[in-house]
Parts: sequence; C-alpha cells; structure tokens
Amino acid sequence: MKSILSLALIPIATLALTQCIVVDENGNVPGSTGGTGGTATQLPSNPTGFSQPLTSVNGQGTVVIMEGSRQLSVCRTASPNIEQTRWHQEQEQIAVKSRGNHGPATVQLFDTRSGRQLGTVMAYELANGGPAWAAGMGD
Repeated sequence: MKSILSLALIPIATLALTQCIVVDENGNVPGSTGGTGGTATQLPSNPTGFSQPLTSVNGQGTVVIMEGSRQLSVCRTASPNIEQTRWHQEQEQIAVKSRGNHGPATVQLFDTRSGRQLGTVMAYELANGGPAWAAGMGD
C-alpha cells in the first residue's frame, strides 16, 4: 500500500517542481530589475556599427573616443597640442592634427574602435597632395 501511494505522488511532485518560478521583489537576482514590470532587450552578439554617435575629447597628447558616456578608445598623438580632428569613413576612423609648442605638425589617422594608428604624414607635406584622409589639414 505504501509503494502505491509513493507511485501516485511522483507525478504530482514532478508537476509541482516544474511550476516553480522565482519572483524577485528586491532586485537580488542577477539580471532582474526587481519590482513589478520591466523590459527585456537583447543586443546582437557581434554589432556591426556603433549604437550611439561618437564624440572625441581632446587631451594633452591624446584624443579619447567616446560612445555616449562609455570610453571606446584612446588615440596617442605624435605631439601634445591637438589642433584639429576630423571623422573619416562614417566615424570608423579619425584624422588628428597635432603639434608641439613650436615646429611642424603631424597628421595621423586612427581606428576609432581600437585607437590604433593607421597612417601618418607631416602637415607640410600635404601642400603637394597626400592621402585623402588628410586633405585640408596641411600647413
């Protein structure tokens, strides 16, 4: 009789356990916001573009690329004084003209995602032409 009762309780226990849910009222479960209601979003695993327009913040010898309030990369310039910046290829790259306290200026092309330098040219060389990304940044 005891084994028949145990067999009868197995389906009930199984059904009861599959109906368990966690209600997080205080926001203690990772990934939940707590309270009532909320929304869920899923970002693509490999985004192809930027989610917000990029901005650049000039520093002493650096240009910091920001995506909203998040720092995306830091570009280290050849000279400490940033004279001019210009976006290239729909904000995928940035051209930066920098100079010391005196002397010639350097124009560099950086990848905005990594901050890696992609090209460099002296500003005085642009009088005779030069790469398209540096056009208009000559001395």
